[in-house]
Amino acid sequence: MAERLCQAVIAYETEAAAAARLTGHGHAPDIAAEIAIYLAQATDLPAHMSEITAALAQAGITARFVPLDALAPLVPELAAARAATLLWNLTDGIRFYRGSSVPALARLIDLPRFGSPPAAQHLCQDKFATLAVAGAAGLPCPPTRLMQGARQIAALGGERGDGPFFVKPNTLGAKLGIFADSRCATAAEAAARAQRLWERYGDRALVQPYIEGADVRVSFLDTGGEFRRQLGIFRLAPDPAGEAAGAFMTMRDNETLSGASDSAGGRGGFGRGRAAAFVPRMLDLRAEPQSAGAVAAIEDAAERLAQLLGLTDIFSMDFRLAADGSPTFLEFEVCPAVTIYDFRIYLDKVHGLSLGPALARAFRRAHAGHGGRDCA
Repeated sequence: MAERLCQAVIAYETEAAAAARLTGHGHAPDIAAEIAIYLAQATDLPAHMSEITAALAQAGITARFVPLDALAPLVPELAAARAATLLWNLTDGIRFYRGSSVPALARLIDLPRFGSPPAAQHLCQDKFATLAVAGAAGLPCPPTRLMQGARQIAALGGERGDGPFFVKPNTLGAKLGIFADSRCATAAEAAARAQRLWERYGDRALVQPYIEGADVRVSFLDTGGEFRRQLGIFRLAPDPAGEAAGAFMTMRDNETLSGASDSAGGRGGFGRGRAAAFVPRMLDLRAEPQSAGAVAAIEDAAERLAQLLGLTDIFSMDFRLAADGSPTFLEFEVCPAVTIYDFRIYLDKVHGLSLGPALARAFRRAHAGHGGRDCA
């Protein structure tokens, strides 16, 4: 009989640690700090530790929050208690960030993990590779050029048209490197934007046709039940107070969103030091009769990609919903920001739970079921 879950180890990379490491690797301090903003979830985490700890304790589970750089010394202890332990990397990344090293470490010591397998964790930070795999699974993906500076090095899909184009970094998340002029009219302008990303961050760029429409976030936490019924499918209402007047989200806009603890104007630990440009509004696509076709298409795409990549326990996906109601897949995340407004709205509307109880239920289910053990 399998041993019951006694402790959940939640590993996270902090903004400060990431910024220090990036500076050590040659990034200017201001750029290193800008890149590390992606890890705002870790900055917000302390405000949620008490709730998570109490909810896990009620389920008979001890919560242990471990900064990423303090995890390696715990390996012998965790390996000795592997049967009663679950390991989760709250933050991800394999290039600029390092959280996705955690599931690989869990596999090395045969420790049950919470979340997707190492291959998916490592893939998700590479948007171009993700689109190549998603396209092979039949998901609707945009034609995409991969640029290193102003030089094209690979391409996916068919006709890219004559513009407008949208340019974004290939491996940076949280809208980093997306500015108000990331939507541009010509291929020459797109190449210039790609060159800027290479010079500023050392990151390759994606050039895609610009899609007029709205951003849709698909969220998933497995607390039990049928896959599609556990998906949250919400679109972000455009706000004219955004830097691009609501047409798309920019890096500056995302500081507003990353700092939002709810959709009523509340600010988390990350957000208290930054001005809110606007209060986010998430609209449930399932509550919109005219979006039934889009919902069905997104559910189908999410299920196919999750099956292909072995996504499990917790993840999110991003789509762009065009004016005609057709969705286009953009990217996925293995560690969505559970501390901010969009995931908390999802938990409330789809699961009827707050963060702590939801995690307690999902942890026990993961440990009792697959336990995150990889055998191939």
